[in-house]
Amino acid sequence: MKLIIIGCGSIGKTLARALEKNDDIETMFFIDRNKGRVEELEKECQKVKYTDNFDIALEKSDLVVEVASQSAVRDYIPIALEKGTDVLVMSVGAFMDEEFKEKCRILAKQNKCRVYVPSGAVCGIEGVGAAALEEVEEVIIISYKHPDALREVEYIKEKGIDLDNLEKPTVIFNGFAKDAVKHFPKNINVAATLSLAGRGMEQTWVRIVVDPKATRNTHRIIAKGKFGEIECWTRNTPFPENPKTSYLAALSLISAVKKITGSMWVGV
Repeated sequence: MKLIIIGCGSIGKTLARALEKNDDIETMFFIDRNKGRVEELEKECQKVKYTDNFDIALEKSDLVVEVASQSAVRDYIPIALEKGTDVLVMSVGAFMDEEFKEKCRILAKQNKCRVYVPSGAVCGIEGVGAAALEEVEEVIIISYKHPDALREVEYIKEKGIDLDNLEKPTVIFNGFAKDAVKHFPKNINVAATLSLAGRGMEQTWVRIVVDPKATRNTHRIIAKGKFGEIECWTRNTPFPENPKTSYLAALSLISAVKKITGSMWVGV
């Protein structure tokens, strides 16, 4: 298979390194504003090729993988779906725009291709997705973060929250996923993924807790319904090259690509 990978940041590079020795992968076309980053990766991975022409690369590719930003999702993913090419989206917050999500769904159906979303930095997504086929009473995600993970968030500034003087775990947000993703676009992709798998962004409850003693990003998912109950915790180690990203998120992406390009998928 030939892939297009949009974004040559830390996760994109890690994905390339993981797939370099995968016999199912022939070529990885990289699109990134910083050509130099791709050129450095080309020295390390023979299957990596820089391209600045998405349309031409798309004609040769079987899968488009986005690991850049929500804006990249909006710019590139509809084009790929129009051409009937499968896509894998990491910046899942883009799908909290209901109109855009529906547009992508229709394009995928019309052109007989698929939109894949990896589980990311949490466990339990598959279980919640299965449970949502029947009646689900509630789905809640509680995220615990260190103050440093939220310093650049505008919502924090607007609310006048003094991150430096918090002495104990403090709830800074309580609300539905649609609002959480809007206020914390770079910090709460897990809520977007959970919403897509379960009850939707208007019925998935999100609580964000700032803990000055936290050493890991921690997520607790609770779901209750006709199926019974699910409760699971994920305590994430920061990604070595980018501490703002959880290590599990990168591994989840690699696992998803290997499932898509391989011959067996476990955990649907």
